[in-house]
Amino acid sequence: MGSRSISFAILAVTVLALYAVPVGGLSADGAITVEDGLGETFSFDGPVDCIVSIGVGVTATVIGIGALDKVVVCDSYSKMNADSLFDPLRDLIDEGDVMAGGNLYSSGKEQLKVDIINVSDPVTGSFDRDSDVVFVTGSDAYRANVVPFLIENGFRNVMQWYEIGDYSDLEAFAKTISLVCNGNIHPDVESIGYTAEFISSTLMAADVEPVHAFYVTYSAGVFKVGNTGSIANSMIGAAGGISVTTDDDRPQSTYETNLTVLVGEYPSAVVFADHSIVSDDGNLSLLRKAVGDGVTIVPLEAMWNNYSLESVEGVWTMACAMYPDLFEGDVPTAGGSGSDVVTYLGLSSVFVAVILLVSYMYMRKR
Repeated sequence: MGSRSISFAILAVTVLALYAVPVGGLSADGAITVEDGLGETFSFDGPVDCIVSIGVGVTATVIGIGALDKVVVCDSYSKMNADSLFDPLRDLIDEGDVMAGGNLYSSGKEQLKVDIINVSDPVTGSFDRDSDVVFVTGSDAYRANVVPFLIENGFRNVMQWYEIGDYSDLEAFAKTISLVCNGNIHPDVESIGYTAEFISSTLMAADVEPVHAFYVTYSAGVFKVGNTGSIANSMIGAAGGISVTTDDDRPQSTYETNLTVLVGEYPSAVVFADHSIVSDDGNLSLLRKAVGDGVTIVPLEAMWNNYSLESVEGVWTMACAMYPDLFEGDVPTAGGSGSDVVTYLGLSSVFVAVILLVSYMYMRKR
């Protein structure tokens, strides 16, 4: 074989390899291969038909990527969440299209099992235990209340996440759910990483000093600040700030501290207050007394401090609060179709065009 033929063969193999390599969990034949939060691999022939969603963050993400119509069971906490995001879900529950009587905890685990078994009845149910998926988030102990039961009863695709404590992990979580539900990556999922990159590049170009900030919540009668493992704390970094309460020597994701002393050390710090504080006038008054009148307090929505697409809004709100001269308006969008396949095929087309051009030139020289 001549050198020209060899070169042509190499180029042809390159293109074929490009078509064979999965992009974003998708293979060329439309099959989907993904991992859950425990590192377990799951494969699907295409987007699933039905979903069981256990966990407020999971349900919010499923709604955000436009797959609410596939939910047949959710947990009672998703049903009861006051955020208007869940209003369409409540409508489906009221109409009897979604079961939502149970949860992972002791008081609700038996009803959750009943709901799932009912919708997966081989005769009357819509959920296929072999091909459909259960998404579940929670601690090892709480997931153990239901997951072993599901596996013992033939549910093949039980995808689990323990927790997501860092904003950077949110994109992979949402991409997985979007691929399994839709067969593509929703544009709002792409905005998770794009927004952080947009903020970072803008701050770099402006050459500004990072702003000090911290996240504060209220529980068990005391104020606690954010640390490693708190998604709200990591959102400050994604928004271009420096969390002054991050302490790697402390194992807790939040910890109690003296807020008056803290703002004395960082008088210009921006305080991001959890919804548990800003939704209660008494708690908000206590916070203002602790930090003083001169400190900026920025309220956070409840769903921002959760692993859902709504967290992007939180990051953008933080950036706008810390750098008002640089950021304002709506969350920046990544654009595009939302599907890696489009990008994949576009790149492939370019390679094919190169192949044809090179082939034509070789043929002319022979």
